[in-house]
Amino acid sequence: MSATRQIGTMNKLFALFLLAALAACGETAAPAVEVARSVNEVAITSGTPVTMADLSISGMTCAMGCGGTIKNALVKLPGVTDAEVDFTDATKANHVVVTYDPAQVSDADMVKAVQSIHDGQYKVESVGITKQVLKEGASEAPAEETTDAKVSASLESVALPSLVALLQRLVRI
Repeated sequence: MSATRQIGTMNKLFALFLLAALAACGETAAPAVEVARSVNEVAITSGTPVTMADLSISGMTCAMGCGGTIKNALVKLPGVTDAEVDFTDATKANHVVVTYDPAQVSDADMVKAVQSIHDGQYKVESVGITKQVLKEGASEAPAEETTDAKVSASLESVALPSLVALLQRLVRI
């Protein structure tokens, strides 16, 4: 067998191996992530009522880099007016408290925004919602109402270009 023919056969085998490896890569939908969610309603007698979400997030390693990235992603969402990072080195999960308008953005949208940063490096473990409600004549100690639920947030699947077709054109099998 000539050297040219051996090289051609090796190229075809290599291309076949690459095609098989790339065929294993495909578009897969990210699984829905269930996050523990609690809602507290607090009566206030004056001022403008606000809604806040306390996101418990794992995967943060620093307040400036990680916390800043998460804060920037959250404040870009429509309806989010503020986000404050509460970072402590020794804890598994840290917190970001977000002030937002629930008519414009949901807590599921915030979970998606956080968990889509850096290929899912950060995981939202729980969401605590505090809704202030303006009530005239409310007692001095506002009553709190708690509701527990789960919020489901799934990331959209990522479509990969047809790498198999691209390699076929390059190798001309």
